[in-house]
Amino acid sequence: MKAFIRIGTAAALAVAISLLISWVGELDGSVLSPSGEPMTVFSDHTTGALTPETVVDALVDLGLSAEIRRVSVRSSLLEIDLALTGDQVDEASVRADMGAVAGLALARSDNISRVFVRVLEPEREGSGAKLLLALSGAKSEFRSTELQRLRDGEPMPDAWLEEKMRLTATDRWRELAH
Repeated sequence: MKAFIRIGTAAALAVAISLLISWVGELDGSVLSPSGEPMTVFSDHTTGALTPETVVDALVDLGLSAEIRRVSVRSSLLEIDLALTGDQVDEASVRADMGAVAGLALARSDNISRVFVRVLEPEREGSGAKLLLALSGAKSEFRSTELQRLRDGEPMPDAWLEEKMRLTATDRWRELAH
């Protein structure tokens, strides 16, 4: 009979603790998403190390519209050069590509804390590629909730490219984009 009482007490205590843990998120306002809804704490989107061996597959999975010219992965830095293809410049797709690369480096990798993305004009006969845009950013500029949103597949908003990252445009980019 004593064993039954102990098992029953342990089961009741386990249920009480489980209920208490589920209510903690509602009690703490910092656990809410910016829209006021409870945040996803457990997600199937995990991070991993971005290495010279894994970066190719990761970039191919992004489905970038620009051509990848050069990639360098070092201890905590990802550098990538993208070249525009064709004569038409689609500003929205260029920004989407830069945001996707930045999201990959900063939100979905454990080992990368800085990212540099350069967008180059297509090479013309007799001239080399010209720099159009440069983007640099650091993981430390983003809150954990923002990084989680990127991990969950939300594209990086243009506002983040402007506010949280350093975006530099050349005069040539301004000519082509407008």
